[in-house]
Amino acid sequence: MLIRNSHNPILSARADLSWCTKKVYNCAVYKDGDTYRMLFRSVGNDWISRLGLAESTDGVHFALRNTPVLSPQYDWEAGGCEDPRMVRIDGTYYVGYTGFNGTLAQAAMVTSNDLENWGERRLLFPNFSREQRENLPSEWSKAAAVFPEKIGDKYYLFFGDNHILAAVSLDLKEWAHIDQPVILPREGHFDSAYVEMGPPPIRTHRGWLVFYHGIDRFDNQRTYRLGAALFAIDDPLRQIWRCEESILEPEESYETIGMIDIIDGGFETLKSIRLEDIHQMAAENRLPRAIFCCGAILEGDEVRLYYSGGDTVICTAIVDLQTIFST
Repeated sequence: MLIRNSHNPILSARADLSWCTKKVYNCAVYKDGDTYRMLFRSVGNDWISRLGLAESTDGVHFALRNTPVLSPQYDWEAGGCEDPRMVRIDGTYYVGYTGFNGTLAQAAMVTSNDLENWGERRLLFPNFSREQRENLPSEWSKAAAVFPEKIGDKYYLFFGDNHILAAVSLDLKEWAHIDQPVILPREGHFDSAYVEMGPPPIRTHRGWLVFYHGIDRFDNQRTYRLGAALFAIDDPLRQIWRCEESILEPEESYETIGMIDIIDGGFETLKSIRLEDIHQMAAENRLPRAIFCCGAILEGDEVRLYYSGGDTVICTAIVDLQTIFST
């Protein structure tokens, strides 16, 4: 389906930087001229998630800053700033991310002109309540990805990791979500258990291309795969196509073996687990498998995807539009 880069993984944890010693993953990427700017999630010695910044001139070899650019500041993100999605509108970066307080994940947004100095952080849906998967709190919301331009007289975003929902705004500050999902799980497919929003939608000649994560089951043998759907250019709530097969699934060792967030016990388990135990769990098919994509860039007729392998490292791959639309 696609071509993985021979340098994968292109970014890994750093033993010399205390804030990203455990994992670097789930990154957003924006191409500005000849410069690729990457915001990535990191986990360090204190097991708190922060956002780091890395830059590249070729989209593969990234140099990261020695200090994080976004760290928890409020109670609602005390457990971490997670999983950024990034667009640039009228010279301003709009970064959707997940604020996690240790129990509850909530979609948030922050703006910046340079990805180093930041404006006010705000929860996108402070009064959100909806039935969730796996007995999660009803206020749970995450994975917010903004469309990169105004459509008609409104801005749109997609979000969610149970069903994928839409929200609209007149000013990119106040958002109202729409109850009817735009992408639902499908019985008998790779996305039969639940779906989760991926990178910001990409405008193509056929419509808005939306990548999303499809999960097949609710147990330790679940697999995160990447799917795709198209929405009408002039009506981003109207789906006009959806893939039958996944675009990307975990296959390489750096994608199938890692410190998976959704392992039983989560971070508390990962704090004490040995690498040998992870390999053993993978060998016995007891370790969830995950690729997770928050960043995608259209370059000509090809899409460059940036994704995490095994919730542990950052990778990249390319796929042409015709291949996507033939799935």
